[in-house]
Amino acid sequence: MVVGILDFGGQYNHLILRRVTELGFRGGEFLSPGEPLNRIRQLFDCLIISGGPWNIPEDLPKTGNAINYILEFPGPVLGICLGHQLMAYAYGGELVRDRPEFGGVRVYVDKEDTILRGGVPREFIAWESHNISVARQPRGGFEVIAHSDAVPVEAMVNEGINRFGVQFHPEVRHTEYGLVIMRNFLELCHRA
Repeated sequence: MVVGILDFGGQYNHLILRRVTELGFRGGEFLSPGEPLNRIRQLFDCLIISGGPWNIPEDLPKTGNAINYILEFPGPVLGICLGHQLMAYAYGGELVRDRPEFGGVRVYVDKEDTILRGGVPREFIAWESHNISVARQPRGGFEVIAHSDAVPVEAMVNEGINRFGVQFHPEVRHTEYGLVIMRNFLELCHRA
């Protein structure tokens, strides 16, 4: 299994690769947002769309082919922070600028599913660093599976198309159960 990690230059991107390796999954590899989709399809079994310093929609041109990866990649895709926002935007969700979160935030699990299972409790503390958030999940099969006091869509999923998004950073040690959440996603990559 080979995991592609889309690198937007975010402060935690190196931790995503480290966590993939620590969890015993080989083949984590960074890719730039300028890679053609056909090459991505040939190289990777699943994708993690990382966080980064940009705001959507105004900085969308800086994200290269990321929207195409989200919409057209055949395997599982996990969006983290900016990746979560891009996924919501790509499928028609609603983003807002008025609910920033920084540092530790209490996240409430609304529905245990494929990524929020295996010992993830109904409440946990997650590390956040964002100015933009998802106010409404996309239609067409996306479900909200977690929220916080400020953000109604902390995590979302569309199991029918293997798309998963989290506003928080599971790769950071400050996020409780972050490794469990990442392992749950990576196990989906094996099954896809």
